[in-house]
Amino acid sequence: MITRMIFIGLFLVFSAVSGFAEEGSGTITGKWITKEYGPMTGGQVLLFNKANGPPPASHKYLRLPDQGTAIDQEGTFSVQLPTGRYYLVMRKRLDPSSAGPPLEGEPQYYARDKNGNPTEYVVKAGKTTNIGTITKVTPYRKKPVTTDGITGIEGTVTDKQGQPVAGIRVFAYETTEMKGMPRYASGATGADGKYLLVLTRKGTYFLRARIHYGGGKPEEGEFMGIYGTSEKPNSVVVEQGKMSRGIDIQVDRLSRQPGQQRAMP
Repeated sequence: MITRMIFIGLFLVFSAVSGFAEEGSGTITGKWITKEYGPMTGGQVLLFNKANGPPPASHKYLRLPDQGTAIDQEGTFSVQLPTGRYYLVMRKRLDPSSAGPPLEGEPQYYARDKNGNPTEYVVKAGKTTNIGTITKVTPYRKKPVTTDGITGIEGTVTDKQGQPVAGIRVFAYETTEMKGMPRYASGATGADGKYLLVLTRKGTYFLRARIHYGGGKPEEGEFMGIYGTSEKPNSVVVEQGKMSRGIDIQVDRLSRQPGQQRAMP
């Protein structure tokens, strides 16, 4: 078994969340060395399994990567993956400790073909796919987001006193257990506590709210909550091309009680 990596400070603290059998996996390797920056040491290599959703498009929606790794001092990387077809994005954070979607001006590379379509890398069992040396880099530029015709969920995150909570992200899962990788994530709430969770397809979703982007072990005092209750999470049915509004979530600070591992909201 080997470890799959996902974001916490995706940004970028990686956290082990699941494994897969060696015989059902292959490897993607390569380098990211640019004229402007040289070796992109500490950069992120983000991989998105085509079978799990559409190509990443952070200016439209925030899809969490299925796998990831970091770039070493020489600008090289190697990551083992379950067999399949993957989209690839590489990004260098201006602040290595930052979390969440890309920030304005951050250097990145989005693998595309000559027609501008996302490149698909095929991973075969026991084989290595070498993408070569990538020399391109483009600063990320944020584009305005409109909710017209968008499939998604929006609402407000508040505490138990009904006050809006800033810095919270809302994650969408497709099962009531809400375990493992969420399918989508929102940006962080502002001072008004409002969130916008853009989806790429209709469906029934279950929502969890917390500060950390990539999950990981909850910390004492961290705000957490779900839509509904821990005993009975509420589902949100989303129609294609429509926004489900007023899906408000209440969060509470995590506390550890004597004789208990943790108390959840």
